[in-house]
Amino acid sequence: MTSKLTLEEVLTKLFPDMQVIEIIPGDSVLCDLCNEEYMDSDEKGGFMFSSNAVCPKCAPRVEESAHKYNEEKYILMRAKEDETFRDFVYRIREMRK
Repeated sequence: MTSKLTLEEVLTKLFPDMQVIEIIPGDSVLCDLCNEEYMDSDEKGGFMFSSNAVCPKCAPRVEESAHKYNEEKYILMRAKEDETFRDFVYRIREMRK
C-alpha cells in the first residue's frame, strides 16, 4: 500500500532548494489591464470596470471603448475626485471583506 503525500511534501521533494515567500495581497496595487504598479504612486483617478481595477492611464481608453460599445454600465465605481488609485483600490478591497 502506498502512502499519500501532502502537497507541501511533494513540493519539498520536487524543489528542495525552493525559497518560500509570503505574499500579502492587500499591499500591492496593480492595474488589472496594464499591470503597472501603483503602491507608491500618488496618481489620482481610475475606476472599476466589471471586476477589473483600471488605472488613471488606462481609464480614458477603456472609457472610450465602453462608450463605443454601450458598456458604460460595467463602470461600477470611480475613484473620488481627490483619491489616489492606490487608495481607491484599498477602499474597494475593504468593502469586499
